[in-house]
Amino acid sequence: MSIVSCNLLTVDEEASDYPTTFPAIEFSELDQMNQEYQAANNGHICSTLNKYGFTGYSEIFFESGESPCANREVVRIEIEQTDTLITAAKAALLKNSTYTGVNDTSKLIITELLPIRGCTICEGPGLNNVPIELKITFAEQEVDSNEVIGADITVVVDAEGVNRIWGNWYSDFEAPGFVNYGYEEVQSGMIGWQIDMRPFTGEESIYTVQENDISGKPERVYLPIENESEQQLEIRTCWAIPISYSQGPDFEGWIAYVDIEEGFLVDLRTR
Repeated sequence: MSIVSCNLLTVDEEASDYPTTFPAIEFSELDQMNQEYQAANNGHICSTLNKYGFTGYSEIFFESGESPCANREVVRIEIEQTDTLITAAKAALLKNSTYTGVNDTSKLIITELLPIRGCTICEGPGLNNVPIELKITFAEQEVDSNEVIGADITVVVDAEGVNRIWGNWYSDFEAPGFVNYGYEEVQSGMIGWQIDMRPFTGEESIYTVQENDISGKPERVYLPIENESEQQLEIRTCWAIPISYSQGPDFEGWIAYVDIEEGFLVDLRTR
């Protein structure tokens, strides 16, 4: 974390029911889960589970640094009806809900449809370049109208079905019932924060947050974040608070994610 000092916020590491945690799974168990996942999908999905047992992108099953999808047999059939492919994608996410976290396909909102082109006639004078896959991106998960940051899902479908799933939702996690740290209190405590600029702009300098750098009403969000020391994924309920940077036009500033239950800075990301 690139905060030199923060006057209000301190880390509370006491164990409690909050946040919901997902421990990293031992490889032998994870390998068995992944085999079951592949078998349930007739071996057509080449992407794998991640170390938490979700369909998020992971290199844990890469051999010699190469994805299992690198050498898969490409289905070289031109696709034309996108509606049927979207239906297949949603059905696959629901069928694999144990790994995708999707239990209600009506909540899936498409943000991008991208045809992936390839050849169906790959030699001779009739060589072509036509859509043979459809990449479908679904928006980040929302729970009670609050975003789950980074929880979007990408599905790739060919004429024979879904062949890749990256990303996941979270079907079961607890949110605090009471806000211990209101956003106004948190914003007030952020004045005077000192931020090391080296990871953000490369400058050998410290930026001190001023009162006019913090304005507007923050959003309440859910933030999945890896706790490397505990080898687990945590779902934190946070205020997402914009911080402006007033020292130059090439860097806008940050979003500070502050836990509303425990009151500490969970993460600081560029805007």
